[in-house]
Amino acid sequence: MTFPIRPRHIPGEPASGYARRLAEANGYDWRSNPFAGRGVSTALLARGNTRALVPFLGRGMVDGIDRYSPRRMRDGHISLNGEKLEPAQVFYERQRYCVACWADDAAGETGGQFPMRHLRCWWSVAAVTVCPIHNVRLNDRCLQCDRTIRLAGGRVTICRCGANLAQSTRIVVDAHATAADAYVVGRLGGCSRVPNDILDTLPLCDAIALMQRLGCCVSAGRDARFGKTDPPDRPAMMLAGFHTVRTGDEGIEKTIDALLAAPGRPDRLRVQLGQLYSWFAALPDGELQSWMATRIANVVKRNQLSWQGWERHVVEPPTPDRISASRAKACLDASWDRTVAILDAAGLRRDVDQRCRPTVDRRQVEMLASRVGRFINVDVLAGTLGITPASVRKLVAAGILPRDRLALAAFRHPRFDPIEVDAILDRMQGNAPVVEAPPSDSVSIVRAARKVGIVALCRAILDGRIVATARIAGPPGLAGIRIRSVGIAELSRARNDPWIGLLEAGRTLGMRRNGLDLIVAAGHIRTIKDARGLRLLDRADVGNFQTRYVSATELSRSFRTSARTILSRLVDRGCRPAIELALGDRIEIRLYERCVVDILRRAPDSVERGSI
Repeated sequence: MTFPIRPRHIPGEPASGYARRLAEANGYDWRSNPFAGRGVSTALLARGNTRALVPFLGRGMVDGIDRYSPRRMRDGHISLNGEKLEPAQVFYERQRYCVACWADDAAGETGGQFPMRHLRCWWSVAAVTVCPIHNVRLNDRCLQCDRTIRLAGGRVTICRCGANLAQSTRIVVDAHATAADAYVVGRLGGCSRVPNDILDTLPLCDAIALMQRLGCCVSAGRDARFGKTDPPDRPAMMLAGFHTVRTGDEGIEKTIDALLAAPGRPDRLRVQLGQLYSWFAALPDGELQSWMATRIANVVKRNQLSWQGWERHVVEPPTPDRISASRAKACLDASWDRTVAILDAAGLRRDVDQRCRPTVDRRQVEMLASRVGRFINVDVLAGTLGITPASVRKLVAAGILPRDRLALAAFRHPRFDPIEVDAILDRMQGNAPVVEAPPSDSVSIVRAARKVGIVALCRAILDGRIVATARIAGPPGLAGIRIRSVGIAELSRARNDPWIGLLEAGRTLGMRRNGLDLIVAAGHIRTIKDARGLRLLDRADVGNFQTRYVSATELSRSFRTSARTILSRLVDRGCRPAIELALGDRIEIRLYERCVVDILRRAPDSVERGSI
């Protein structure tokens, strides 16, 4: 028999470890490989291919060893002690060890016949970096040659350089930092099992991946990829993920909420969740994928977000009655800025520029789009009211025709809601009956506005000072509302206010606006500002100014001659202007005292005399 001495197989020992302990028990030197010449590949043993050991050990013993060796399954996963792992989660030819475990093994050796220091199957799991039994970090390098330890040679505890690995230094770790390792080792039978309601329902490979990905997001941020992080930082990330999982479903959903609350581009759920979502989207169908989809769906539903591509992960839409801001933009047929302004004006905006993929109620957006579509511009409104666009703008400036807040947000130029316009017309009509022929003592609002102004007349009607007497069927808007003629006379008398506007003062003095502004600026006429900030002139000062001063243009019309001739005659008589104001390099205002009229009347007969 090639190996007459058969040490007892220790539960948890992989095939590669038992084969080396078998060689050591039969006296083979650590420098040689006793299996190479017998058709047994150490690399294949490390990967769970133990068929070559059957001729030496028998089928029964090999079947017992197989359970603790990483074997590839038909679906591509690795089976280790009844648990399922990913191939990337297992070290094959790379050996790691715990010095404290070997010390315990050595204490159990009696008589030195059979070596008891052996490998543990969970030492080959990449996620386990600490022995949770002794709180000692697993070592994978020789402290003498500093090379990675490989599964080769005839002894478990001897490096290729001949150094005794069992005499390596222990690196002690705090007990609270080994919780995640203890869970994984417990699942593999290396220590007491740590129960967890969430992780216990998942295959071990998914449980490890969940702890690592959650810990990476919590520790390094949403854009960090676990595979790209520094290996020394990964145990702490996995520990953070384990503690997150221990908070339960609600705790994990709060973690996802925290990722969504971080600043980011609006309307991007995939970007906000970062690498966590990328990892989740790539998961195959199974317990972990279904569980993560439920967590994300709950967060989406609670925050009323929109989840694009939800149908690939969940059966029912998380927010069936809501649409994203992008969908609302298409429904409103507006730009992004206009869409945000419209939703804000309608009170439907919900952190559009801060939260990711905000949603609004689908039905409300459809009603909003219908309302925005019925707004009319100034020209259409003028035709509806039966007045000119200029009169519409005067009513808007006076606040009689209010601009809808939604219209201000949706359009650059003024738009109006016809329903609100109809309401204003109903207020102006009041209880007046609808008749076919106009009453004899009445006049239409449009015609009366030519005497007293559209703004003053409409304000008087809305204030109740003038009451509509009838409404004629046929004429549109204001043209069909009739008021009493007596009311117009009363409103005209009411216009004799001590203060007048610039337009009325200009008509009274016969001046252009530029000249009148110069007169006011020079202080010849007193002015005030009303509550709306409009400049008003003292009516008495305007009358006195008109009585005291006369312009060359007025004199030329009175004497039926040119202004040049009038100016020449005034210069010949030694008359100088009482007021002379320039606008830039040009004389804009030249006024004389009215006493020059008598001087011009004494002019030669060649100048035709008139009257002023």
